[in-house]
Amino acid sequence: MLMNASMNCQAQLSAVLIKADGSKHDQGILAKDDSKHFRYLTKLRSMLSKMFGPLVAVLMIVSLVKTGHLPLIAIGLVTDAGLNFLAVAFTVDAAGTDIFNMKFHDSGTGSTAAAQTDAALQTQAGPATRATGVNTQTQSASGTGSTTPAIVQSVGTINYVSTLAITEWGLFSQAAQGGTMWDHRIFSAINVVSGDSIQFTYSLSIPGGGT
Repeated sequence: MLMNASMNCQAQLSAVLIKADGSKHDQGILAKDDSKHFRYLTKLRSMLSKMFGPLVAVLMIVSLVKTGHLPLIAIGLVTDAGLNFLAVAFTVDAAGTDIFNMKFHDSGTGSTAAAQTDAALQTQAGPATRATGVNTQTQSASGTGSTTPAIVQSVGTINYVSTLAITEWGLFSQAAQGGTMWDHRIFSAINVVSGDSIQFTYSLSIPGGGT
């Protein structure tokens, strides 16, 4: 998660495909943040924009990715709506603004890159009621400048009743459709059929130190 480059918060999404027969297939890390790579791309785009203009800069970076000369890291985004939800949680004491509500997992078949302004999945797929995740703190911050970050994890399992190619995931503030999207991830397709399920694990690493 890249809320602020200086904060260097990190998040990643991993998954396990559980087939109808009960067999489990680890899909590994579907999408993770790489702040160094993100800052490199930002600096590269800025440099190319000064030399050739912003449009040409974007086209050059896309060309480098397509030809394999520049690796593409799947970076998800904490949305503007998610950050605003967090800000309100600090100021309003109400059930609907509790940050603990950010535990509902949903998935879809959209493939366009995640955007900061996203408020919903591109193409929601699977059950209309979102899976309720289990949120836990798996690690406490410690050390000078919190060299060991605090880690929060949400694990949710989505069951499917049709054949789908799942390519996106989001974490939301309510079980029903709607609510606030906290994070949005796009990844290579996980193919499911009726009776299959996917267990998603979202891990958020929060360092300390103030910078």
